[in-house]
Amino acid sequence: MGFVERNSAGAIVGWFRCEQPDLALEEVADDDPTVVAFLASPAPVPASCTKLGLKRAYDELGSWAIVRAAIAADAAVQEEWDLATELRRTDPLVQRMITALGLSDAQVDLLLIRANALV
Repeated sequence: MGFVERNSAGAIVGWFRCEQPDLALEEVADDDPTVVAFLASPAPVPASCTKLGLKRAYDELGSWAIVRAAIAADAAVQEEWDLATELRRTDPLVQRMITALGLSDAQVDLLLIRANALV
């Protein structure tokens, strides 16, 4: 048995093995179809990542040299990279990296998930 937290629409927004103080939880069986579906859902795609995480993710792909060259090719982009502490998917800098490698939306999703896992 586990405990779920639900939003106002009744959808599960959290699952816990034991009761949590200060949360209104409902006890449900581990094999309840809604619990199984919630636990099997993919991790949300982060909207941002650190430069280090992104660099490490590109390293794993063997693409860091291409990305680094694209950054260095434009002084304004290089300055943005140097000053950034967080990179958002919608940033022109990130869009330039995506274009340089010809990545699809699904590949960018996986890259952001991996970049956040590496830091």
